Amino acid sequence: MNRRAFLERAGMLAAAAGVSGALRAQFVKPATGPLKVDPRNPRYFTDGSGRAIFLTGSHTWANLQDTGVAPVPTFDWESYIAMMKSHGHNFMRLWQWQQSAWAPWTPDKILFHPELYIRTGPGNAIDGGLKFDLTKFNPEYFDRMRARIRECRDRGIYCAVQLFQGFSYNKPHHCGVRTWDGHPYNAENNVNGLNGDVNGDKEIDIEAPAVRKYQAAYLQKIVDTVDDLDNVLYEVVNEGGGQDWDWWVVDTMHKLEGEKGKVHPVGLTGAGNETMEQMLASPAEWISPFGRAFLFDPPAWDGKKVSVNDTDHLWGHGGTAIWAWKSFLRGHNTLLMDSWDPIAGQPCPEVNWGPRPGFPNRDLNRRDDPTWEPVRRALGFTRQFADRMDLASMTPMNEMASTGYCLANPEHEFLVYLPEGDRVEVDLSHASGRLKAEWTHPENGDITPGGTVAGGQRLWLDVPFIGPAVLYLKKEGA
Repeated sequence: MNRRAFLERAGMLAAAAGVSGALRAQFVKPATGPLKVDPRNPRYFTDGSGRAIFLTGSHTWANLQDTGVAPVPTFDWESYIAMMKSHGHNFMRLWQWQQSAWAPWTPDKILFHPELYIRTGPGNAIDGGLKFDLTKFNPEYFDRMRARIRECRDRGIYCAVQLFQGFSYNKPHHCGVRTWDGHPYNAENNVNGLNGDVNGDKEIDIEAPAVRKYQAAYLQKIVDTVDDLDNVLYEVVNEGGGQDWDWWVVDTMHKLEGEKGKVHPVGLTGAGNETMEQMLASPAEWISPFGRAFLFDPPAWDGKKVSVNDTDHLWGHGGTAIWAWKSFLRGHNTLLMDSWDPIAGQPCPEVNWGPRPGFPNRDLNRRDDPTWEPVRRALGFTRQFADRMDLASMTPMNEMASTGYCLANPEHEFLVYLPEGDRVEVDLSHASGRLKAEWTHPENGDITPGGTVAGGQRLWLDVPFIGPAVLYLKKEGA
């Protein structure tokens, strides 16, 4: 698909989703950077322009490597990017899988293509293919990574490159499946004599010097491949690792990039082997939190690190428009673990699909499940406000609104979320003069003008429509 056809397709999808023409034009701007923590408001990144950048979007499991049972289906990258653009998303995690085969959530033999290393032999690996040569990186894998990140840059999308994958080596194993059998660092799968499991527990020994030697070479290859691209972030590992190793990866990436040229943010994501306190004390620039508090009532974020509140580490499969708005109003960036391309394989019955309270059922593993579209749209609507406001000057101030959800610069600008609609009291006592009011329906984006209100007081305001609402107040002339 050529560029014109791509943009036309994205435009048609955007029109169907109710996204304005002005918004579509805004979202075709290239992503700029490299991103750094915003010194004015460290809850967000900035590209050096002086504006804070709110990151939000969807990510899905096969957006870098095609996954599935043989013959492995080809991921529809173009329609996925068109979906993100039509919804105003500007951020994704670029998933990677280190194992050649198998996954801990299914008895099926899941395959991943392209793989990180070239299979040269002699001899066969456990999965039946030739053994890997760990000194020879697979050009197809790294060329695809670079090409997709460049395309995202041109579409205004930032990419967090997963460096390692917890599901490749240390997640609970079910259905008699062990992903270590498909890992290149398994002694039976490589020609280099590397035994990445010295203690014999069927998991990688991330503390072993020989393992870190090969991991460091792989990290150097990542830096050589994408360091020059402005829209890059890095993620140490998806739900794995441990404090010493995690911090070693962060420090290694900072060192390699410092020697190479541009330095990009490195993040630690939740539900791994570090506590929140350890992640906050780490040398990483951003984290993804975990815990039920970040699911139902995300706490106001203090900016010790940039927070990316990701449904992957909360529901696994799930999410709501309410969660998207609450997270935004509390100072978090946001990500949706999207079943745009359903996770491959028949599930083991005990793995995250069962009827446990707060967890999803198998129906959510569908692109068109009615759960997803409201969240996708809400993420785009929050970004519209982030781009309209002077976000760098605004902080979560629960006390400024009776609902407890308020981003504010108390002298000039307020954004208030009402999960249940009706009416809200807002503290405008620090804002002199008059403020223009605007009401938005948070689920469909419809806007209702609210006239002007007088500052210098606490004021009750009634929602002009039924249902949840977003109130935007900005001082006239500001």
